[in-house]
Amino acid sequence: MKSNTTQLANRGFINNSIEHNYNNLLFNQKVDLLSSKLATDRTLGARLLSINREISAVDILINALKKEKKLYTKIEICNSLVTFGQHAVVPLINQLGKIGNNQYKQIPTQPFKKINYPLPRDIAARTLMRIGEKALPHLLPVLKSKNTLQLSEAIDVIGYICFYNYQPSVFNFIEECFMCNKQNPLIQWKLIRAMSAFPESKEFLKNLLATNTLLTTEINRSILLIERNI
Repeated sequence: MKSNTTQLANRGFINNSIEHNYNNLLFNQKVDLLSSKLATDRTLGARLLSINREISAVDILINALKKEKKLYTKIEICNSLVTFGQHAVVPLINQLGKIGNNQYKQIPTQPFKKINYPLPRDIAARTLMRIGEKALPHLLPVLKSKNTLQLSEAIDVIGYICFYNYQPSVFNFIEECFMCNKQNPLIQWKLIRAMSAFPESKEFLKNLLATNTLLTTEINRSILLIERNI
C-alpha cells in the first residue's frame, strides 16, 4: 500500500529541488532547521547543509543523526554526510556501533544466500560504505581496535568497499585481525565474510575449513564468491 502525502511528510519526505527555494538562508538558519519539530524541516536542513559544504556541519549532522527517528530525514542526513567525503570519514568512524540497535550481536542462524556483499546494518557503516575507497586509510587502523563494537562494523565497511573495488594490499590487515581475534566468533565470522573480497584468501579459507566447524557455512560461501569473481 502506498503512503499518502501526509504520511510521507510525517516521515520527513520532501520533493526534489524544493531546497532551491531556500538558498538565501544563512548557515545558522539551515542548522536551526535540524532542530525543528517538523520532520520535513529537518530533512530540508540536512539537504541545505550538503549544498553549503561548511565543514563544521559534519559534526552537526552526526549529532542530528543520533537523535533522528524519521526514515526520510535519516536518509537525507546520511546523503548530506556522504557529500562531505573524506571530511566525514573520521567522525563517522567514531560513531561505528553507537547509533541505533540494528547491528549484529551474534552470528545469525540463517545464512545470507545472495551472491552480492551484504549491506552493513549499522547506519554509520552504511554511510562510510558510500564514501568508498577514500575511507580505507582511516578504517584499516580500526582493525587493531579493542573496541569490539567499532571493530565489528569497520570490518563490514572494509569488506563491502573491497568486494566492489578490489584492494590487494588490504588482505594482510584482514588476516592479521583474524589471528588476533580467535576468541571472538562474531568478529571471525565477519572477517571470513570480508575475505570473499580477496582472491588471495582462498587458500587461507580452505585451511580454515579443517579446523573451524562453527563457521563452515560462511567459509564455503566466501570461497564460492571468490571462485565466481576470479
